[in-house]
Amino acid sequence: MQRQQNGDRNSESKSYNNLGYAFSNLNQTELAILYYKQSINIRESIRKDIKGLSKEEQASYLETVASTYKTLAGLLLKQERIMEALQVLDLLKVQELEDYLKNIKGSDRTAQGVKLLDPEKATNSQLLAISNEKAPELNRQLASQIQQLPKSEINKVPDYLQKIPQGTVLIYPLILGDRLEIILFSPNSLPISRNVNISKDNLEKLVTEFRSALIDEGSEDYREPAAALYNLLIKPIEADLVQAQAKTILYAPDGILRYIPLAALYDGKQWLSEKYRVSNLIAYTLSDFSPKPKLSPNILAGAFGGKTGEKKFGQQALPATLKEVEAIASYFPNSVTLLENAFTRQAAEDKFKNHNVLHFATHAEFNTGAPDNSFIIFGNGDKIRLSELTDWQIPNVELIVLSACQTGVGKLGTGVEILGFGYQVQKVGAKNAIASLWSVDDAGTQALMEVFYKELKKGDISPTEALNRAQISLIKSSKFNHPKYWSAFFAIGNGL
Repeated sequence: MQRQQNGDRNSESKSYNNLGYAFSNLNQTELAILYYKQSINIRESIRKDIKGLSKEEQASYLETVASTYKTLAGLLLKQERIMEALQVLDLLKVQELEDYLKNIKGSDRTAQGVKLLDPEKATNSQLLAISNEKAPELNRQLASQIQQLPKSEINKVPDYLQKIPQGTVLIYPLILGDRLEIILFSPNSLPISRNVNISKDNLEKLVTEFRSALIDEGSEDYREPAAALYNLLIKPIEADLVQAQAKTILYAPDGILRYIPLAALYDGKQWLSEKYRVSNLIAYTLSDFSPKPKLSPNILAGAFGGKTGEKKFGQQALPATLKEVEAIASYFPNSVTLLENAFTRQAAEDKFKNHNVLHFATHAEFNTGAPDNSFIIFGNGDKIRLSELTDWQIPNVELIVLSACQTGVGKLGTGVEILGFGYQVQKVGAKNAIASLWSVDDAGTQALMEVFYKELKKGDISPTEALNRAQISLIKSSKFNHPKYWSAFFAIGNGL
């Protein structure tokens, strides 16, 4: 019975989606928005029960969803209905996770879907009975009623977003076929959006070129794409960031933008990390912005180890990880270390409950495709796959650091595997994570991590701020100032 009901709702959602598409093509935007909203709200209600759909229905459900969300967000932004668009983009993040990890239930917030404005609620009852002749007039009426609403009503900020502290902003880019949209939200103000004319294809080429230049320490070709991306992503909101007195950016990148660090954008004089702390956000609806006590680290540190130039379990040995972990232990005498073959999955898991920071100086890969393609490897060759991270229950863990991981090995996709890692970590109880977007040589990693933990030891500082200070320290150094070393590392979580 449940499966049949879900199948019926899925068909209903598709009908609304098709009508939204039709009215959008007729430039009857308000009606198109309302139909798309209804389609999405049914999808969000199905998400909790997606297991009740057959495999074919699940595939069909997931296939059309992302394009509906992006189309709706684009229409809303054109109408300057920015908070609604931000809400849709947040639901899209949850939808991407659903598509990738399966069985993502979202939260009570996401289950509510996209809010309907009062004029939309009044029109809603007529939706399925609208005739072609009546549609233009109904669209005009709806547009007129919405225009009469105050902007503060249209862009009303949810209570949980109002908890974001002063000096912190959200940045949500949205990649559309013909343009890039950037949404900025800062406390005590209405959200704003800016659009930039660049095609999806050209943006993806620029991102790929930038990432290649960042990874190649012999290359000096990174400044030009770094400046070009600054002009696309930050320049349009530069004055707004100054007005908001922003110090911390909570960044929710879209698609291929997940493979490059925002910190490495360049304004012609400074790197972005010299101006702002940056933390990647999974989705604001899945985040807790309430104030938290500062971290007093009690660290469990594991090192992969091995001898220089040798292979270990099919992976390159990481001899400097032993020094990295020993250095951490010297700053924090209460640390527990697990080295090489003693660093097993079981040994680590047995000790989780006694520590609030897990530092794994070991290989990890987050790859496109199924979550089972992404893994963390232990010093004795044990592996835990991304899909298995939910076996961990670590509500007392404030921070997980993976100091030798890489993403997009082989090819770049949408970066959902990075989003998936952040989600899985948050789901099992950890508040924040720090990982690397590509492999950094042992010595460079050790240099950054030493500064990171020295800063963390000072107390009264968040992991995001400690990472930012470590990055600036390397920028100012003579040996590790190439962005390959300092920009690879990114924080994901609330960052506050």
